[in-house]
Amino acid sequence: MSGSEKPAAQGAAPSFQASSKSAGDPPLTGEAALQENRRLRALLDSFALLNSSLELDTVLGNTLTTACDLMSASIASIALINNDGTELEFLESNDPNFDKLKKLAVPLGQGVAGTVAISGKTERIADIHEDSRFYQEIDRALGQTTSSYLCTPLIVEDKIIGTLQIMNRRSELGQGSAFTAEDEPLVEGFARQAALAIQNAKMHQLKLQQRAFDLEMQVCAEIQANLFPRRVPDLPGFELYGASVPAQQVGGDYYSFVERPDDTCDVVLADVSGKGLPASLIVSDFHTGYQLLVQLEDPIEVSFDKLNAHLTETLVTGKFITVFAVRITPGQNRLEYVVAGHPPPYIIRANGEIEELRRTGPVLGLIEVPFTKGEIEMYPGDILLAFSDGFSEVHDESEELYGEDRMAKFVQEFRSESLATIHERLKHDVDRFRDEVPLPDDMTINLIRRLPG
Repeated sequence: MSGSEKPAAQGAAPSFQASSKSAGDPPLTGEAALQENRRLRALLDSFALLNSSLELDTVLGNTLTTACDLMSASIASIALINNDGTELEFLESNDPNFDKLKKLAVPLGQGVAGTVAISGKTERIADIHEDSRFYQEIDRALGQTTSSYLCTPLIVEDKIIGTLQIMNRRSELGQGSAFTAEDEPLVEGFARQAALAIQNAKMHQLKLQQRAFDLEMQVCAEIQANLFPRRVPDLPGFELYGASVPAQQVGGDYYSFVERPDDTCDVVLADVSGKGLPASLIVSDFHTGYQLLVQLEDPIEVSFDKLNAHLTETLVTGKFITVFAVRITPGQNRLEYVVAGHPPPYIIRANGEIEELRRTGPVLGLIEVPFTKGEIEMYPGDILLAFSDGFSEVHDESEELYGEDRMAKFVQEFRSESLATIHERLKHDVDRFRDEVPLPDDMTINLIRRLPG
C-alpha cells in the first residue's frame, strides 16, 4: 500500500467492555484473568491486521479468519446491505461450500441476520435450530449442521452496513459449544473495526474502478478524435469548416470531409441516438462503412442504400443514426445531398434569404428503404449550415429551446465573417442563452461557403 493510499482516519478505538462483569464484581484472577488478557490482546492485534490492507478480498479474508480465531469458532460469514437498502447479500464466508450460497440474499427484517440488520443489536443463540427465524435450507444446501450462532451488526458512523455471522463455537476453551455473554462486547468491538476496514476497502475499490474507467474513456476519446478530419480539403470554389464538442468525454456525433477518387468531396455530419461510450462505438462503425463506400463510383443515394442495409443488420435494436451528407464538385454551383432523418440544413443566401433543405430519407439503421437525393444551387457568398440537434435543443432555465430558426438567423446576421468566427460567435451566444444549464447533447456543426469565381 503506497503512502498516498492510506485507509480513512480510524479515530478513537471503538468503546466496548471486555467482560460482562459489573463494576462491583471481584477482579478476575488466575487462569480466568490470563484468558481475558489473551482475548484483549488478540482483539487489539486484530485491529492492526484489519487495517493492513485496502484490497477488499484481503480485508474480507482477514475479517473472517480473525473473527473465527477471536471467538474460537468454526465458520464466519459477512453480509452487506444492498444498494437498494432492502436485502442482505452474503458477500464472503470461510465455509468451503459457500459457493452454493454465493448469491444468497435475506430481506431486511427476516431471519436472524435480517433482524440484526434492522435492530443493530447482537443476537446470541445457543442452538440456532430452536429459533424459528433460522433458514433451515442453508444447512441443507451446505451439507452441515449449525449449532451455536452469534450475529452482530457492522456499523460505520452509526449506519448499519451489514452483519457478521459467527457459528459453531469450538470447545477447546472448556466452555462447551455455546457462545457466552462475555463474547458479545468482544465481537461488537471487533465488528465495528471490521466494518470500517470493509468500508474503506470498498471505497478504495470504487476509486480504482473509476480510475480504470477514466483511463479507458481517455483512450476512447483519443480514438474518436482520430476519426475527425485532421485537415480541411482545399476545394476550389468552396470554404469548408467543421467542429464537434461532446457533451461527455466521448460522444455520438461525427463529421468528416471525404475526398473521393473522382475529385468530388463529401461533407458528412452524423448523429447517433444516445451519447457517451455506446454511441461512440457506433460512430466508429459508421465512419468505417462510409469511408469504404464512398470510394466506389456509386451516386450518393446508392451509397446510403448500401450503408443503411449494413447498419440495419448490425445496429443494436432501437439504435439509429441521423445523417446529412452533401457531395461537392469543385468549381460547380450544383450540390447533391441526402438528409437521412437529420435536422434539415439551411442555405443562407448572400442577400440574407434563408432556405431549408428537404429530407430525402429516414434515419439509418431501422428499416431498409430506398433513398433519394436532393440538389441545391450555391452561389458566391452563400453559406450552408448543417448541425446536430445538440445545438438546437439547448434550452434555458425556463425550458425555452434555442431552436433551429434562431441558429439560422444568427448565421444570417454574421454571414460576412469567416466560418470559424461564425462558429465562435454562435457558441458564445448558445452559452449566453443557456447560462448555467448543462449541455443536453453533443454539438457538431458544418459550415460551407461558396467562394467567388
